[in-house]
Amino acid sequence: MNIVEMDHAVRFFGATPAVTDMCLAVPKGSVFGLLGENGSGKTTSIKMMMGALIPQEGTVRVFGVDPLTLKPEQRARIAYIADDMGLPNWMKLSEGMALHRSYFQQWDQGVADERLERYGLRLNQSFGTLSKGQKRQFLLTLALAQQPDLLILDEPASGLDVSVRRDFLDSLMELANTREVSVLLSSHILTDVERVVDHVSFMKKGACVRQANLEDMKEGIKRLCFSENQDRDVLLQSFSILQEKQVQGGYQVVVEDFAAERMDGLDCHVEHLNLEELFLVFNALSDVGAVR
Repeated sequence: MNIVEMDHAVRFFGATPAVTDMCLAVPKGSVFGLLGENGSGKTTSIKMMMGALIPQEGTVRVFGVDPLTLKPEQRARIAYIADDMGLPNWMKLSEGMALHRSYFQQWDQGVADERLERYGLRLNQSFGTLSKGQKRQFLLTLALAQQPDLLILDEPASGLDVSVRRDFLDSLMELANTREVSVLLSSHILTDVERVVDHVSFMKKGACVRQANLEDMKEGIKRLCFSENQDRDVLLQSFSILQEKQVQGGYQVVVEDFAAERMDGLDCHVEHLNLEELFLVFNALSDVGAVR
C-alpha cells in the first residue's frame, strides 16, 4: 500500500515549469528520500501533496484521496516541517505548544515532555531566543507529539551543525522503529539521508528519473572499472549501461542490472556506489521521462 502517490503531476508558475511529469509512490511505513538539486521540483511536489498547490495536470493522492478533500481528522494525521517554518519570535514555547495541541486529538503530552527534556528546552523560553537548531528541535517536538501517520520534512536539517543534524536524524530512526509511520524526507545532504532512508526518488527538471528501494538499487547498480577500453557491444550483451567514461589508466561503466554470473570473460574491478554517487549518475542522465 502507498501512502502518497503522484501520477504524471504537472505544475507551472506562469510560463515557468516547476514540476513537469512527476510520478511517485511512497510505500506505507517507509522512510522515503526525495532527492534532487535546488530547483528540481521537490518543494513544489511536497506542496501539492499537502494540498497547498493544485496540480494543473495529473493526480496526487494522500491516504488514497485528493489532498484537497482530506477531512480535518485525516489532515491531522500529517505532520509537516519545512526549512523556513517557525513561530512568532515573541511567542513562548508553552503558548506554541498549547496552540498546536488544541488542533490534534491524538496529542501525546508524554512524547512532548520527553523531547523537551532531551533537547534542554524550557516552556518559558520565547521562540525568538532559541538557536536555529533549537527551533528545529522544538518544531520536531510538536510534530512527534502530534502522533502523525505521515511526517513530511522539507530540508529539515538545512543550516544545522553536524551534531544537531545527527540527533535530528536519530530521532527519525527512533520514530520509525517505535511505531508505524511513513516519513517523506527532502534533503540535499545525502550523507545524512543515506543513514535513515530505505526508499529513494531522484528528481531532475521537475520529474522523477528513478525511484526504488535503496538497498535493491545499491545491489543492482555497480561501477565496472577496466584497465583498458572494452568493446561496448560486448558489454551491452551483458548489461544495461547508465554511464561510461574514460579515466586515467582505464575505462569505467556504471551498469544498472549487475549480476555476478554475467561477469564471465570480463576482467574488471567492481565498485559499490553510495547514495551520493548514485545521485550523480542519475542527475547526469539526459532522459528524464520514464520512472523505473
